[in-house]
Amino acid sequence: IPARRIVFTRNPHYWNKDKNGVSIPYYEKMILQIVGDKNTDYLLFKQGQTEIYTPRPEEYADVINNQNNDYTVFNADGSMGASMWSFNQNPINKNQPFYKWFTKKEFRQAMSCLLNRERIATQTYRGLAEPTYWFFPISNPYYNSEITLKYRFNVSQAEELLGKAGFVKKDGLWYDWDGNKVEFDLTIPSSNTVLNDIGQIVSDECGKTGIKVNIRQIDFQKVVEMLTGTYDWQSVFIGLGTNNFPSQGSNVWPSGGNLHLWYPMQEVPATDWEARIDYLYNEGCYTIDHDKAKAIWDEYQQLILEQCPIIYLMRPVSFFAIRNKWDLTNVYYDNRH
Repeated sequence: IPARRIVFTRNPHYWNKDKNGVSIPYYEKMILQIVGDKNTDYLLFKQGQTEIYTPRPEEYADVINNQNNDYTVFNADGSMGASMWSFNQNPINKNQPFYKWFTKKEFRQAMSCLLNRERIATQTYRGLAEPTYWFFPISNPYYNSEITLKYRFNVSQAEELLGKAGFVKKDGLWYDWDGNKVEFDLTIPSSNTVLNDIGQIVSDECGKTGIKVNIRQIDFQKVVEMLTGTYDWQSVFIGLGTNNFPSQGSNVWPSGGNLHLWYPMQEVPATDWEARIDYLYNEGCYTIDHDKAKAIWDEYQQLILEQCPIIYLMRPVSFFAIRNKWDLTNVYYDNRH
């Protein structure tokens, strides 16, 4: 039933069996409820109508303190991935002032310097998160702890970068070289309360230095349409999964990908650095020798972190609540493997 549930029924002809010779899956039916609102999702779990729940930061204390004999909360360590902030560089918007801003790497770097990650960790995640300063997660075999983002929260550095890009500050506000006041939209899926909280912090911090950021809360499906079809967005918070191996994300990182977020499906790379990313991605995918591949993927990470086409947000600690009616003796979390 669209937007309500998916009912899975057991395939009696499936070939696989467990070590005792019993056909799997064991259950005849499984129901996946589709709940568009996180508040409703939490209410259903508290009422015992759902089996699992991943609480939001503001729900941690309530979920953990009310375990009793009904459910058990597991510490799932930290997420290997993180949501990201990206800026529309699609030339379909070339007549818009924001296009000229977003295509300057100094502007993107400045926005990273205005992202107050420590404030986000404290206010949004109750301290249970850490800034994501790397590109590959630590679970990736080519993660390099020495390759990290240089553009961290630093208002002075942000203003220096904006000046370098040609922006001018007058009467406390920033203007571009054509006299346009620097103001842009930040689109956030309306169902994600955590990203909405982060968006408000971004808007506040940018406002302090003279840049107005307008928060737009939009239905997630509409956000997908904007990113993949209409391209009529300015900046966005979105999550695209985790690159546990470098070649993952083949539709995102190469310039011809249909989800090359900031400018998808390029016929030829729009910039020299994207051409270099394409080359490194291809070489890395086909290089078997680990040491040779490492040199390729090191440069790949450094280039993306320097150009800031995406700016990762936070790596949150996560918790997972499961009903005690299930056998939890073998529940085990290892996000790195």
